[in-house]
Amino acid sequence: MSFEDDLRSALRREAAPDGFAERVIALAGSGGAKRPIPIALWRRPLVWALAAGLLVAAAIPPAASEYRRRREERAMAAKQELLLALTVTRVKLLKAQDKIQRTQRRAL
Repeated sequence: MSFEDDLRSALRREAAPDGFAERVIALAGSGGAKRPIPIALWRRPLVWALAAGLLVAAAIPPAASEYRRRREERAMAAKQELLLALTVTRVKLLKAQDKIQRTQRRAL
């Protein structure tokens, strides 16, 4: 036998068993066949994926805010250090300038 013959014999029409139509109508009238038991909500992968997504979405704004706050604190500390360094440099330059002027006055 060939594949086509096997397929043809497998797909040939057969008469429905006795009482088949009555059983189908009785099931349809009684509310249908047994419904499958639903999977518990917490066992569904989509629910877990959604929960994880919401958790990440809830964690991003506070983390970004904390990062921005720390960056601003570091910038302010760097500004204070720069101002202190400029003040020290100014004082030293004024002392050096004063010393040069005193030395020049003595030389005259």
